[in-house]
Amino acid sequence: MKKLHIWIYLGIISLVWACSTEKNTMLSRAYHGTTAHYNGYFNANDLLEGAMKTYQENQKEDYYEVLPVLQLPSEEEVKNMYSPIDTAIAKCTKVIQRHAMPSMEKPASKKDEHNRWIDENWITIGIANYYRRDYDVAFKNFEYTKKFFSTDKSAYIAEMWMARTYMEQGKFTEANFAITNLEKEVEKLSSGDSKSEKGSKSSKSSKKKSKKKTKKEKEKEPAPFPKKLRYDVFITRAIFCENKKDVEGEIKALTKALEFAKKSKDKARINFILGQLFEKKGDRPQASYYYGRVRKYNAGYEMSFNATLKNALNAGGEKVRKNLKKMLRDTKNGEFKDQIYYTLAKMDQQDGMEENAKGNYTRSALYSISNARQKGMAYEKLGDITFAKKDYLSAQKYYDSCAKVIPENYPNYEGVKNKASKLQSLVNALEIAQYEDSVQRVASLSPSDQLAFAEGVIAKMKKDDEERKRQDAIRLAALQDVQNKKPSNGNGNKFYWNNDKAKAEGFEEFRKQWGQRNNEDDWRRSEKVVFASFTDEGDSSSTAKVEDNASTALDSLTPEMLVAKLPLSDSALQASRSRMMNAYFDAGGIYNEQLNEAALAEKQYRTMLSKEFESDMKLMAAYQIYKLHNPDDPIAIEQKDFILINYPTSDYAGYLRDPDYFIKKKEREKLTQEAYLTDLDRYERGLFYPVIQKANIVIAEEQDNPYRSKYILLKAMAQAKMNEDKRVVLPTLDTLIALYPKTPEADKAKEMKNIILNGYSANEKADFEDKSIYKYVEGETMLVLVFLTDKINNVVAKTRVVDFNKEYYGKLKLNVTSKVFKQDNVILMKQFKDEYEAASYVAMYKRTRNHLLDMQKLKILFISEKNLLTLFESGKLDEYQLFFDEKY
Repeated sequence: MKKLHIWIYLGIISLVWACSTEKNTMLSRAYHGTTAHYNGYFNANDLLEGAMKTYQENQKEDYYEVLPVLQLPSEEEVKNMYSPIDTAIAKCTKVIQRHAMPSMEKPASKKDEHNRWIDENWITIGIANYYRRDYDVAFKNFEYTKKFFSTDKSAYIAEMWMARTYMEQGKFTEANFAITNLEKEVEKLSSGDSKSEKGSKSSKSSKKKSKKKTKKEKEKEPAPFPKKLRYDVFITRAIFCENKKDVEGEIKALTKALEFAKKSKDKARINFILGQLFEKKGDRPQASYYYGRVRKYNAGYEMSFNATLKNALNAGGEKVRKNLKKMLRDTKNGEFKDQIYYTLAKMDQQDGMEENAKGNYTRSALYSISNARQKGMAYEKLGDITFAKKDYLSAQKYYDSCAKVIPENYPNYEGVKNKASKLQSLVNALEIAQYEDSVQRVASLSPSDQLAFAEGVIAKMKKDDEERKRQDAIRLAALQDVQNKKPSNGNGNKFYWNNDKAKAEGFEEFRKQWGQRNNEDDWRRSEKVVFASFTDEGDSSSTAKVEDNASTALDSLTPEMLVAKLPLSDSALQASRSRMMNAYFDAGGIYNEQLNEAALAEKQYRTMLSKEFESDMKLMAAYQIYKLHNPDDPIAIEQKDFILINYPTSDYAGYLRDPDYFIKKKEREKLTQEAYLTDLDRYERGLFYPVIQKANIVIAEEQDNPYRSKYILLKAMAQAKMNEDKRVVLPTLDTLIALYPKTPEADKAKEMKNIILNGYSANEKADFEDKSIYKYVEGETMLVLVFLTDKINNVVAKTRVVDFNKEYYGKLKLNVTSKVFKQDNVILMKQFKDEYEAASYVAMYKRTRNHLLDMQKLKILFISEKNLLTLFESGKLDEYQLFFDEKY
C-alpha cells in the first residue's frame, strides 16, 4: 500500500512536470506535441477542409470558360465561411500560446522550438487567413514559419504558400522567385541529389545524434524536400501561369502536377482544364484525349457531362452524334438539353449542315430554362447565321433576344449590343414601311372586306396570345422543376427578404425567365396588346406593329376599332404614304452606308419608284440608284433620264447636267447673300431709295432668289421710313403675304399691317424697327438646335447626329440631348465656344449627307443659352428666325 502511494505521488509529480513548457523532456514533448497535433492542427484542418468542401460542392462552375486551377471563395462568398475559419484560427492560436516549447511569452528571446507540431499550427493559421483573404496576416505567418523553422520541411510548405499569397497581392516577380526555388528543390529530388525525406520528422528526434555536429558547425542542415509537396508546387506554378495568361506554361505545369496527383477528384479537374487549354490552342486531338480521360475519375456528374460534350465537339463523327442524341432521351439530362442541342448544332456547322445547325440552335434556345448564358449563345449563333445570309431583320431579332438575356460578363457583350442597336434602325424603317404599305392595301378594300380582314386579324391575335400563354406555362413549369431539383443552400432558416444570397438568386432567375424589364404596373398581364399591323396573312415578311398610346385590352378589341386606324381620308392616306416613302428611303441609306449592301439598298429605292402615286421622294430614290452605279452604266443612264424628264428644274437635274452645279449654286447663293446684306446695311444707314430700287429688281426679275421674301419686307420697311402715311406700305405687305404665306416674313408683314390698320394716324410716326425679345452678344457660347418633323423617329435622329458628330466633330465632345418644343422633338447640341464655331458646324451639317441622310434638310439654328431660355418660354420660333437671319 505504501508503494502504491509512492507511485501515485511520482505520477502526479511527472504529470505536473510534463505540463511545463519550459522543460525540454521527453514527457513534456510527448504531452504538448499530442495536444498541439490534435487540439490544434488536426481539428483546425478538419474545419478548413470541411468549409472548403462545402463551398466547392455548392459552387456553380462556369464550364464556358477555362476552369480556375483552384476553387477559391470571393470576398463576398468567404463571408459565409468566417465561422469555421475563425474557429480554426482560434484553436491554433490557443495551442501555440499554451503548448509552444518554450513559451511564446517572450518571442524575441526564443531561439528554438521543441514541440514538433507548433510549426504546422503556424502554417494552418496562415492558410486560414489566406482563405479568409487576409493576405497580409497570412503572409506574416508563412514568413515567420519559413524563417524560424528553416531546418524543417515546414519551411518549404511556408514558401509555397508565400508564393500563392504573393500572387493574390499582385507581386508576381516575388511569386515567380519563390516558385523557381521550390522547382529547383523538386528537380534535385528527382535527380537524386536531395537527401531522402525518410525520417524528416524523426530527424527532430535524432538531433541528439547530430548534436555534436550541430554545435561544431553552429548551424543546422535544412530538412529534405517533402515528396508530397511536389504536386502543390506544380499547381502553384499553374496558378502563376493562369494569372499571366500563359497557356503553354499552364499546360506544362498541369501536366507535371498530374504525375504527382493522388486524389481522383484532382486528376479529373486537371484533365478537364488541360482539355480546355488544348481546345483554346486549337489542338482538337489533344483536347479530345484529355476530355476523354475525365470520366475515368471522380469528376462529378456535371463535369463528366461537360467533358462528354466537349469531347464530342473535338472528336466529331457519327458515333458521337448518335451518343449525344441518346443523351437527349435520358431523363437525368433534362436540365442540360440546351447544351446538348448546342453541341449538335456546332457539329452540324463543322460538317457544313447549316439548316440542321439552325434548327438545333433554335432548340437549344427553347430548352434553355435557367441557363441565360446558354440561351444567349444560341441566339448569338442564330444571329450570326442569318446575318451571313443577309437576312438582317431576323439577325436583329436574334441579336436583340441575345442582348436581353446575357449577363454583363458575357464574352461578346458589347459586340452583341452594338449589332442589335445598329440593326434596330434598319428594322424600324422596314417595319414602318411594311406596316404603312399593308394598311394602305387594306384601306383600298371595300368596307365589308375591311371588317372581314380585321376580324381575321383579331382571331389570329387571340390564337397567338393563347399559344404564348401555353409556352409561358411550359417554361414556368420547367423552371420550377429545375428549382425543385436544386440542393438546399443551407439558408433555409433565414427569412427570404433578409437573405441577400436568396434575393440575388431570385432576381437572377427572374431575369433569366422574363428578361430585363422596366418598372411598370401589370408587367405580366397578357391582355396588354399593341394594335396589330394590318398585315396580309399570306405575307410573312410584313410583321410590323405600331404602338398606340393607349394599349387596348385584347378581349375588348373590335373590328371597328382596328378599321378606325386605317388611313381612310385623303389627308391620312397622304401622311401614311409619306411615312412609308421616308421609311423605305431610310432603309436604303442604312443598307448602303452602314451594311455596304448596294443591291438591297437599290431594292428599297426601286420599291419607292414602283408606287403608283406622286411623291417628291421618288426624285431622291432615282438619284440614289444613279449614285450606286457608274455614270456610263445603263441603269445610271436610265435614272438620269428619269430625273431630267420628270424633275427638270430640281437641283439633282442641275447637277446631272453640270457636275459643278452645286459649286456654282453655292457661289451664287453667297453672292446673293452678300448683296442682301449690303442692301440691309444701306437700310440701316438710311439709304432707303437705293434699297427700294434693288428690291423692285429682285421682285420683278429674280423669282428664284432665296432672299426674295426678305427683299419684299425690306422694301415695305423702307417705304414706311420714307412716308408719313403708312398706308402706302399696305400693297407691298399684301404682296408678301400672298406670295410667301407661311414664312416668318409674312408673319412680320401681318403684324405691320395690323399696326397700320388699327389706329395709327397718317401723321403719326410708326416705329417698324425690330424690337426683338432676343439679345445679341458677340462671342457668347452657342448651342445648336435641329427641329425634327413627325416623319423622323426621335431615337433614330439622335443616333444619326451622334454618328455625324463622332466622325466630323469628335474633338468637340458635343453633348447631344433631345427636348420637346411645342409638341415637336428638337435635337440639342452643346457646346460651341462662339457663333463662328457654331456657324461652321451648321454649314458642315447642311452639306454633309453621310450619317444624316435626309436630316440635312431639317431646320437647324444655333442659339445662345439666354436666348434658348427665352425661346422655350415664349415659344416664338418665327421671331427668333428673323433675329437669327438678321444677326448671324
